[in-house]
Amino acid sequence: MIILAMSCRECPTEPDYDIYMTAEDVFSTSVVLNVSLPDSGNVSAFSLTRDDSTVATYTCYDDDTLIVDEDLTPNTDYIYRVRFLKDGKTKSESDPVSVHTMDTTSHDFTWEIDTLGNYGSYLKDAWIVDENNIWVVGALVIDDSTSLYSGQQNYNVAKWNGVTWNYELIGAPGITGEGIFYFSDNDIWVATGIIYHWNGNEWERYHLWNMGVLDDEDGGVTAIWGASPSDIYFVGRKGSIVHYDGSTFTKMESPSATQLLEVAGSSDGEYVFAAGYDVVLPTKTTALMIHNDSVEEMYYSDYLVPQTTADYGAISAVDVCGNYAYFVTYKGLWKNNFKNDISTIDKRIKNYQYAEVHVQAHNDIFFIGGGFKYVHYNGLSYDFNDTFYTNYSFATYGGDFKGDIAVITGYTKSLSNGIAAVGRR
Repeated sequence: MIILAMSCRECPTEPDYDIYMTAEDVFSTSVVLNVSLPDSGNVSAFSLTRDDSTVATYTCYDDDTLIVDEDLTPNTDYIYRVRFLKDGKTKSESDPVSVHTMDTTSHDFTWEIDTLGNYGSYLKDAWIVDENNIWVVGALVIDDSTSLYSGQQNYNVAKWNGVTWNYELIGAPGITGEGIFYFSDNDIWVATGIIYHWNGNEWERYHLWNMGVLDDEDGGVTAIWGASPSDIYFVGRKGSIVHYDGSTFTKMESPSATQLLEVAGSSDGEYVFAAGYDVVLPTKTTALMIHNDSVEEMYYSDYLVPQTTADYGAISAVDVCGNYAYFVTYKGLWKNNFKNDISTIDKRIKNYQYAEVHVQAHNDIFFIGGGFKYVHYNGLSYDFNDTFYTNYSFATYGGDFKGDIAVITGYTKSLSNGIAAVGRR
């Protein structure tokens, strides 16, 4: 017995091998899996099975590895496992992970065209609360015989109440509404270069230059996004970025002087993104990320058309869904997982003619293009729709997408009316 005990102490012991897997993200036709192999050595091999089939065998050099399994079927259940391999043999197996891929959404919109205002009118942006509460901002000229001088009245806001559009003027005649963001009926923000806030009783005016927030080298703000009433970002011309914390407006120093057209962020406000381009020479384009109170330039180019395979070209729009920032670029739809800093590009939709992107879910994305063209992505396919472009002479500025309602805003090229096209699905 003494001899046996000594012999066992001298025998090498097979180490314990652990392997774990979680589903990071699930889409309609793909899933992102995180495989963790702690204490497995610098180089490890593992196999991935989907249901009863081996998908592939991988070699990893870190404890954690992300895998994207593609070409899946929407609205389908799958079971995944990973097996740790050593010398070609299975040493450990993860618990099964069940996923259900997202279903596709409908492309089918029925549209109504509303004309607002008379000659010289146009609409820049929209906000959908619900089907009976839609706001648009821009410049609206209405014939009014009671006007003492011109026979016209000027407005810059209109609200749909389910029956009719009601007009309102913020500030002085001639001020254009550029962007709108809505928290509640008593908490609405409008950008006109400066900022106006509806507090439930009146429109408060915040003149950023008079307040000392912006200086003569800065441009006005035209787009708004906020995680909460105490965490709001305003961006605009010359790369201007202003943050509001519920009591104070603060200018944020930006690495770029490029015009910023869009801003959007994660639901908790931890990550915020802005993008835009200047078409007037010298051309330039940028994508920015705001995180930990600093602004980082994710991308910059002097060219609106890609010059190399690594270039995106002009970046015209951005929105955020989950851990992903979606950028519309000349090259394609750039999807960036900002938690893992992993990017993909979908070349099916490209060209900076798409002025806005609204990502309601990964399987429900609405793109607004020039001439009232629009594209809807349902998780599997893109519906490129040019009905308005073919049948009307409209010019696009922006819009919104929420639930089963979409709004596209702009004007007739004859300048005879502002246009709000309202689509219901």
